Amino acid sequence: MNLLKNIKIDKSKITQLGYVLATLFVLTIILYRNFITGSQIFASSDYFAPKMISESIKNLQNIYGEYPYWLPSIFGGMPTVHSLQNISDYYFPNYVLNILKIFSTPEIWTQLLHLIFGGTGTYILLKFLKTNSWTALIGSISFLMIPYMNVCIVHGHGSQIMTASYFPWVCISLFRLRESITIKNLGLLAILIGFQLQRGHIQIAYYTWIMIGIFVLFSIISNKTQFKFYYYIFIALCSGFLMSISIIWPSYLYSEYSIRSISNGGAAFEYATNWSFSFSEMITFLVPSFYGFGGSTYWGTIEPAMTDFPNYLGLLTIIFVIYGLIMKNKNYYFLFFIINSLFFLLLSMGKNFFLFEDIFNLLPFFNKFRVPMMSLMMFQFSFVIISAIGLQHFIDNINYKKHIQSLVSIASFIGLTLLFIKFVTVNIINLDPSISYIVKQMIHDDLNRSLLIIILFISVIVYLLYSTIKKTHILGIILILTCIDMYFINNKVINYNNVVLNSKTIENVLKPLDTLKSTKVIGSIPSRSISFTGYNGIRNWMSYSNLQDITGYHPAKLKNYGLFEPYLNTNIGRNLFKMLNVENIVNWNDEWEISSTLQNLEPLDRIFMIDNLINYNKDEELLIAMNSDDFDPRKISYTKSNIPFFSSPNLSSSVKILKWTPNHILIETNSNVPILVGLSEIYYPNWEITSHDIDIIEINGLLRSFVAPKGSHKIKMVFNYDDIYYSSIISKLIFLLMFFLTLSTKISTIFKRKNESI
Repeated sequence: MNLLKNIKIDKSKITQLGYVLATLFVLTIILYRNFITGSQIFASSDYFAPKMISESIKNLQNIYGEYPYWLPSIFGGMPTVHSLQNISDYYFPNYVLNILKIFSTPEIWTQLLHLIFGGTGTYILLKFLKTNSWTALIGSISFLMIPYMNVCIVHGHGSQIMTASYFPWVCISLFRLRESITIKNLGLLAILIGFQLQRGHIQIAYYTWIMIGIFVLFSIISNKTQFKFYYYIFIALCSGFLMSISIIWPSYLYSEYSIRSISNGGAAFEYATNWSFSFSEMITFLVPSFYGFGGSTYWGTIEPAMTDFPNYLGLLTIIFVIYGLIMKNKNYYFLFFIINSLFFLLLSMGKNFFLFEDIFNLLPFFNKFRVPMMSLMMFQFSFVIISAIGLQHFIDNINYKKHIQSLVSIASFIGLTLLFIKFVTVNIINLDPSISYIVKQMIHDDLNRSLLIIILFISVIVYLLYSTIKKTHILGIILILTCIDMYFINNKVINYNNVVLNSKTIENVLKPLDTLKSTKVIGSIPSRSISFTGYNGIRNWMSYSNLQDITGYHPAKLKNYGLFEPYLNTNIGRNLFKMLNVENIVNWNDEWEISSTLQNLEPLDRIFMIDNLINYNKDEELLIAMNSDDFDPRKISYTKSNIPFFSSPNLSSSVKILKWTPNHILIETNSNVPILVGLSEIYYPNWEITSHDIDIIEINGLLRSFVAPKGSHKIKMVFNYDDIYYSSIISKLIFLLMFFLTLSTKISTIFKRKNESI
């Protein structure tokens, strides 16, 4: 108790923070009012895909009594943790967030709490940067209401916003460490970096590391930072990395076998630069619907055609950024955020930025990422901070007419720009007749709303020239205008007709799949199906019903499956169906209805014996062989591996599966000669045979096989997840080390204060 007396608590700061949290919470409820009860859900394809996988994993756990490190539900099978699917158990803050499950809250709450977490961090960051409480609140609201952040929630990219929510918190700990180089600040930075990486969106976390690198270079050039700071940064980064090694290491091992890998260990440049931002798209920073509003209305330059929504920054945010730049604010952190925002804006351009390919090839592991415009999240965060600092600079100089006149000029210039777009630009753009009226109407609506806000803003600022208004009143008006401005865009994004669905609809849509479950009995081998969809939103739905699909969606599917995917509607595809033991062919229409269900009359057994094995060098050779009507992997299979010794099976030879689970397969073989056994199971190197000294061989570019020795044997094939297990132990140990280092430093500080007071 005496120790607690030495802990200083600033009640006013806690009260202010409480008001901020309440404000952000209320705004979030208003924005997501139709979804927080679970009555409605988002129906975008990327929203459903991970949801279906999550449900499949839960079902498999219930059926087999173990976590499925191998997921058989999509693509015929692929790793779970290795491919960053359902990794919430490796995200330490989730142990706290799991409390929500007690109250049966919708899954969206986890994302919304991270959104609020990011907004709160922005507030604290801006307070650290010497802005007042009102300015910091405006900045935190601006961050929370960045349309890109909310687009990510709507379209199923929740891991992006949850990872991005750490941007301000990492900045706080980074700046605190620079100004006070202590073990406590080092530990906080390491923990935050670790948590962010654990959240699972490594690309967004990688951008944070780039930001840290820019800050280090900026500090070196400015020559205002102790060398000890860089040493501590290195330790924090290493510790944060090791704290997240439970997902980083398995995913790194997996990357070699995913479609993100080519000969140099990364994604092909053309593939990686899909969805590159462009300079012409920057007009959407000011006029959100200029290039349409997603889907069929989009007519912009981003390829493939952008299916989400524009990257609106907010009128007042833009105004105060321009003001801050014109006033030549020399604040150390202001300059850093300008440099940071420019870098990430250029990075978002991808193939449209002439230095991007050099960055792509030179930065370590950068070539494993795609969608360059994802870096706009860091740009927009930096933009919000710059704007808030600019706003504070204005408030500090509000009594000077020069500053008021400058702000009026900037706002007027933007107003005139909007008028020019309204009466000139909109009339000369040539659009497809099917979308012309809709798009132009949306643009006019945006412009009318923006012009009204500009007029109100200019009126308030001009009033300052002739009268005195309290700073808090000015800031209150700016806050209200910001909320109004951002609300209309976000409300449009969140309640967009094409992405909203009644939660009960899913059950109705999936009911017909129950008829395909007849062969699925606990203890037996589940049947496989293939799902052809007319609508992109129906992805991984088979897995939700606990069926095994050989199609699906994952941004980094296995490379060996990717070889065959373009040929699913060809003769190669039909032979693939046989080889993968496909029993049902399901077709979906655009109305989310099953239009037809066909029975595949020629599926091979889940296990079979092979007469002959032939070497091939190029994938084209295999595809030619599989294009034949006579292709039968039982007679002839193909491999790139060294061919082991085996004999053709005879009448006394037999193979069967005794037990099948996602992680274990028990096989019985009987033969008086060594025989080659093939399985209709996807090859991945973590599968191994533990009961015998037998290697697993990849055949036909996709399947597992092995040579069974002569005699009668029970052969156990298991999925080895030692890399996950041991890396998880390291993660926990590093976290505990950083936590106790931070805590012990804080306790020692308290004791020091106590001794000084005696």
